[in-house]
Amino acid sequence: MASHQISIRNDVYQKLKKIKQENESYSDTIERLLSNKGNVEDLKELYGISGEDELGFQYILNSSRKEIQKALETRFPLN
Repeated sequence: MASHQISIRNDVYQKLKKIKQENESYSDTIERLLSNKGNVEDLKELYGISGEDELGFQYILNSSRKEIQKALETRFPLN
């Protein structure tokens, strides 16, 4: 399997490290966050969202899901 070296800011690394599960590699953690298995609480932790920001986060998350769904339906029609 090929691998790539990437650079991330230290603050992002610290957040990622905090939500990484004991049995995961960083690649596994990122993959989990990007997949449907990603926990919303982990995403909020990664973005530092809490309290008042949560409503805005939920709006953005729902809007993004709708946009992705619409794009998929357009690109891959079921009919």
